[in-house]
Amino acid sequence: MLTSARADLINDVCSKTQKPATCLSALKGDSRSRGANLEGLATISIDISLKNMQSTHDLVDTLLKQATDPKLKTRYSSCLENYNDGIDDLRGLPGFLKSKDYAGLNIHASAAFDDSSTCDDNFSDPPAEPPQLKAASDKLQGLIDIILVISNLLKGNNTI
Repeated sequence: MLTSARADLINDVCSKTQKPATCLSALKGDSRSRGANLEGLATISIDISLKNMQSTHDLVDTLLKQATDPKLKTRYSSCLENYNDGIDDLRGLPGFLKSKDYAGLNIHASAAFDDSSTCDDNFSDPPAEPPQLKAASDKLQGLIDIILVISNLLKGNNTI
């Protein structure tokens, strides 16, 4: 009975996200999710988001080193700053979770989400954002959205 309740918890959380498939894949793909409560799922989501933020940062760093177009170099440099900020924002989240400051958790997760989307905004004019960066950014935003949904549930704004 408990296992189905836990699986339902993941399904309920993921159904509230912008990208339910990304959420389900991330949470069900992590062995720690079995038996986790909302705070446990938040911890897992933070860990996965931080790993993805770091790998997207590394991708931008690689793109910057390969870029020859001055416009692209400027954009990638700006994106590196965005992702550095995002990494800092995500690193601070466990402290908010631990102290049960769910509003702080939400605010800083929102900032990390914005850091990633701000990088995307740099590519509103040509040259276009490389597909691998767009894909990494979209996935990352889908992962951070899980933290936002859980923080709202923990704050009591929504009930499952």
